[in-house]
Amino acid sequence: MSTPLLLTIIILVLIAMLFVLSAINSKKRNFKRKDRLLATLERLKEHIESDNEFERKDAIIRLDNLLAQSFNYKYSNSLNCGENLKKSSKLFRKDTYQNLWDVHKLRNDIVHNNRSISEEEAQKAYHIYKLCIKQILK
Repeated sequence: MSTPLLLTIIILVLIAMLFVLSAINSKKRNFKRKDRLLATLERLKEHIESDNEFERKDAIIRLDNLLAQSFNYKYSNSLNCGENLKKSSKLFRKDTYQNLWDVHKLRNDIVHNNRSISEEEAQKAYHIYKLCIKQILK
């Protein structure tokens, strides 16, 4: 084998190794992001169970933000939650999809109309968000 041919083969092998290592590192980062999203979801449970209404409202807003981040992770985009919700109808059963829209509307009502939220409503919303976020991150 000639020296230039051998040098070319070595360079191509090194470039291929670089791409493989980059792909492996990228997957690790994605798993870390997914784990971070799920950990945040669990931390919000205590805020939902709070006696303080403002804390429950804040938790609902954060859950919706977490839903948006989960959609961004799933679809590799930066669209807002509503736009990604429209794209996600095939991910969920029809009733679950409708419930997800309802809690998203609840979040909007909290933000725009300063709507009050009971402990029971907050618990139900958390359950729906948790179910859907876990489904998205599968």
